[in-house]
Amino acid sequence: MSYSESLAELEKIVAELRSDSCDVDTLVARTTRAAELLDLCRKSLTATEDELRRVLETLQNPES
Repeated sequence: MSYSESLAELEKIVAELRSDSCDVDTLVARTTRAAELLDLCRKSLTATEDELRRVLETLQNPES
């Protein structure tokens, strides 16, 4: 699942949790899914940050 897809689903869940349409029976499931999506987003952002650092290091030290 891509970062964009994860974020879109997470935003949908947050909107649902904020509205009156989320019932108690689905609250735990939606919160659990939101936590999973947050983890995916964090991992994706961390991987992107690491890759950008490598690219920037290469640009700053082209001889390496």
